[in-house]
Amino acid sequence: MVVILAGGAALPGDNVAQITALKVKEWTVPELGLKMALIPAGSFVMGSPKDEADRREDEVQHEVTITRPFYMGAYEVTQKQYYDIMLPDFDHDSWRYFRGPIHAGAAFHYRYRDGRSWTGRKMKLQHPMECVTWHKAREFCRKVTERERKAGRLPKGYVYRLPTEAEWEYACRAGSKGPYNVKGDGDKADYLKSAGYLGSFANVAAGITIPVGRKKPNAWGLYDMHGNVYEWCLDWYGPYPTGKAKDPTGPAKGRKKVARGGSFNGLCPDAPPGSRASGDCFSDAGPFLRSASRYKFSPDANFYAILGFRVVLAPDR
Repeated sequence: MVVILAGGAALPGDNVAQITALKVKEWTVPELGLKMALIPAGSFVMGSPKDEADRREDEVQHEVTITRPFYMGAYEVTQKQYYDIMLPDFDHDSWRYFRGPIHAGAAFHYRYRDGRSWTGRKMKLQHPMECVTWHKAREFCRKVTERERKAGRLPKGYVYRLPTEAEWEYACRAGSKGPYNVKGDGDKADYLKSAGYLGSFANVAAGITIPVGRKKPNAWGLYDMHGNVYEWCLDWYGPYPTGKAKDPTGPAKGRKKVARGGSFNGLCPDAPPGSRASGDCFSDAGPFLRSASRYKFSPDANFYAILGFRVVLAPDR
């Protein structure tokens, strides 16, 4: 992988000049708590080699160049961040239904259950937002863009949006070439153990998310790129381009949108989205956790507790 690094140490989120010049390695959007990590421009091989375990036919390798650096959320967007932007006046404390305000769109994993009762339970504000459509995720990005534009914290030509599929895989790999980004040359069991996934098997079997940032980050400071929830991408799903590509954005039209990264639900190969994991399926979580693994959902899907998103601050598309 060839990268072009932008230097600079971490600075406060109110250092506008450094942020707009993409000269700070990481920073946090004031008040919202979105931690952003700098992803350098560079080239990489997207997809998987033919001998990679659990590989699928839609992962044809090809060289991709990301021509401009961008910032990516270090974590998946949390319920708190989503609600602060999309439902700022909603009375969450007095709401008694566990999924929250269905009419407005809220997470399935909305509160901690206290025994058999859903009363007196705590909010799961640090869990990833899920049960959110592609359109709602885009609306969240637009609202953050408007807010940060007013604050003068947007680099010229940049907006908050969903990552393209190429940006997502490039950022996930962070220079790694194997199936996983934390220990790219190890096998599945070795990776899952080193990244801390073996300690969360109970969460998978129970079918629940966990708070963001509990596992090891990759080399560029990104957490949960493997597991927790699938993450929406900007692209329509379709075959990869042939040959080299620069800043690809996927097909011009389609029926389903790409989602990446796998989820807490260790699906067996070809299991339908939303299926509950069994012990056997959980041990086979590798196919969907891999850096190259692709999945797709209808952009209107709004009741998948396995599907969330993270944002990038990147050139407008």
